[in-house]
Amino acid sequence: MRRVKEDARRPGRLAGGAAVLAAGSMVAKFIGAFYRIPLTNILGAEGMGVYQLVFPVYALFITLSTAGIPTALSRIVAEHRARGESAGKYLAAALFTLVALSVLAGGLITALSHVFARWQGNPAAAGGYAVIAPAVFFAGLVAGFRGWFQGEMYMLPTALSGIVEQLVKLGVGVGLAAALAPRGQNAAVMGAIAGVTVSEFAAACYLAVTCAVRRKKRGGMREGLRLSAAERRAMFRTAAPIALLGVIVPLGAVFDSLIVVNALKWGGADTASATAMYGLYSGPVTSLVNLPVVAAMSLAIAVVPSVSASREERDLGGILAKSRMSVKLVYLIGVPSSLFLMVFGRDILALIYPSLSSAELSTAAKLLAVAAFGVVLTGATQIYVSLLQALDKTKALIISLSFAVLVKVALSLSLVSRIGVMGAAVAGVGMSAVSLVAVTVTFRRLTGVGSEKNVAQTLVAGVIMALTALVVREYVPTHLGAVLAGAAVSAVVYGWLVTLMGVFTESEVLSLPFGSRLARIRRKIRFWENGYD
Repeated sequence: MRRVKEDARRPGRLAGGAAVLAAGSMVAKFIGAFYRIPLTNILGAEGMGVYQLVFPVYALFITLSTAGIPTALSRIVAEHRARGESAGKYLAAALFTLVALSVLAGGLITALSHVFARWQGNPAAAGGYAVIAPAVFFAGLVAGFRGWFQGEMYMLPTALSGIVEQLVKLGVGVGLAAALAPRGQNAAVMGAIAGVTVSEFAAACYLAVTCAVRRKKRGGMREGLRLSAAERRAMFRTAAPIALLGVIVPLGAVFDSLIVVNALKWGGADTASATAMYGLYSGPVTSLVNLPVVAAMSLAIAVVPSVSASREERDLGGILAKSRMSVKLVYLIGVPSSLFLMVFGRDILALIYPSLSSAELSTAAKLLAVAAFGVVLTGATQIYVSLLQALDKTKALIISLSFAVLVKVALSLSLVSRIGVMGAAVAGVGMSAVSLVAVTVTFRRLTGVGSEKNVAQTLVAGVIMALTALVVREYVPTHLGAVLAGAAVSAVVYGWLVTLMGVFTESEVLSLPFGSRLARIRRKIRFWENGYD
């Protein structure tokens, strides 16, 4: 028990877990981004639009079927682990509940497929819901196992399962789409969606086997599998507000799928072109924006059990230290990523999606320039949401994020029919901005932890980096050369500035992966701290 408590307090444990998740998630996202290149070439913008119409509803039903149980499980397991107690029976109860809810959700998606497609303004999406319905069941199992491993602070299975999922989706999804393409665009879309179902099945199998092997090595299940009435109430009392919170953000995406195509048609577009514009925004653009956000999401996943363990031990110092570190890291990643996409967005899109026409590329680049603001806004929001969840302040989050979604709906309804699909990008950024302000104020009021100085330093470093990148962009004519040279110069300039400004203390640097090497570099750049002239 003593070892467990000491382990939970170590700041390096949080950074190490986040690093494993971030590395695995970045590999998975890279595969996912690569997957969209041949898929976009096969399906075209309109086909991608139909493909993307299905996913917001699918994501919402996954959230409804998991009912906050994976996050609650990770918190409960972390708290039991901090006390040196076993929590195996919670895994069994969670999986049983997830199976029941996922079967129900999959049935509802199939039954309501034509209704959803009609509401979204494109009947062609109906078949996709029937094809993806079984994936809800497997996704529920995946979420349950991941929650367990994250509570154990064992992040490798979560990272590897994401890679397995993306590799299978790449092979099966693209393969089926290409094989079915001669039968028409709709058949190719159904093949691509079938790849998602198979990929969730593969990830569930991997996690189930990994869990069984890990528990066997530890001697199997040493306690009964049944939860007492008090334990069931405690688990669902933890899960209920998390479930309600989890529904809010997917609802924003669902509203997009319901509003954007219909609003574009209200503005005079036909169904095909409206679906194609939605496909550009929700496909290539959103994929690039989400790529750096995944690092923040990995940190968010790692921080919940870590801070929950500190809260269980009443370790205020540990909570504050992990909170400050998490916020600094997310801005460290989000600010340069956002600005880099703004500067090199057109070059990146041209390289990754060569099948886009000149007009589609121009539209996508403009959308990306706006949507890129969401990288830092969404990433920072996710961290604060996870911190407040870990501190058991979910009710405040529900109010804040619900208001943000209402702002997004209002902006979408008022802007998309007037300024086109660009209105959807503006509405998305508006929701992220409102969310971030609300959760930051809530967290500051509860803990007194502010990050204004560090955020300002990071922003200054990012702006200088972006100005340097613009010079590179001006003098390097090719898309590939501009992106590669810009990335190299930006990394050096930004890293040097962040270190020079002292955004991270030496103890924080030491807690990071490769901390001792980074600390040596920090001492050389900030030489005056060592007493040298």
